[in-house]
Amino acid sequence: MTKLIKPFVVILPSAGSGSRFGSDTPKQYEKINGKLVLDYSIEIFLAIKECKKIVIAISDYDNYHLNLKQDSRIDIIHGGLSRAESVRIGFKHLISSGLQEDVLIHDAARPCLELSQVKDFLQCFFSGDHSGMIFAKPSANSLKTSFDGEVISKNIDRSEIWEAQTPQIFNFKKLYNAYDLYKNDISLLTDESSLFDGLEDQILLYETKSKNIKITYKEDLKLAEYLLKAIED
Repeated sequence: MTKLIKPFVVILPSAGSGSRFGSDTPKQYEKINGKLVLDYSIEIFLAIKECKKIVIAISDYDNYHLNLKQDSRIDIIHGGLSRAESVRIGFKHLISSGLQEDVLIHDAARPCLELSQVKDFLQCFFSGDHSGMIFAKPSANSLKTSFDGEVISKNIDRSEIWEAQTPQIFNFKKLYNAYDLYKNDISLLTDESSLFDGLEDQILLYETKSKNIKITYKEDLKLAEYLLKAIED
């Protein structure tokens, strides 16, 4: 039986300056093998016919976006001061555009997606009546807490620890409701699955591969270049 992918929309928050990256050029606009980092993700989603819209939230003074891949399914909007605010602005844009398909959110600086894995992720999500599903990786490292940043306070059992990644996809109505019920500072959210903390909705984990890195530092570009070459080969 063929697994179906239903229509969905994408939000790519791309308003961040990437202060840890150490470059005047935002990391999502750096080039790997002659292609902008963000274009790698854009091309993955455009290759899926069920993707009805890609909303890219940029900063107010962003001229780099003019070099991005062009397509009628892409909307460029101004985002917020934080990643979470940009995603929420993107969500409001979808609502005002009359789009109520389920919403996929992906970090602009995660270029190493594999089309086959993204399709499998979508098929898994649409196979049931799920509230949400996220890319995630079980922790492979020993974890510690420290109250002062110098001395270990305690060890953490890693057997229940998962590293949340993107893409993350959510049922439109469930995401709308989660935003409506969220009373804390939206700018402090590190990912949208956190909106569902304390709610009855279950967000499923989709175990991903280690290739799905997020570019944070300059040296990550070389690793991403290597991984992308391996994917293409």
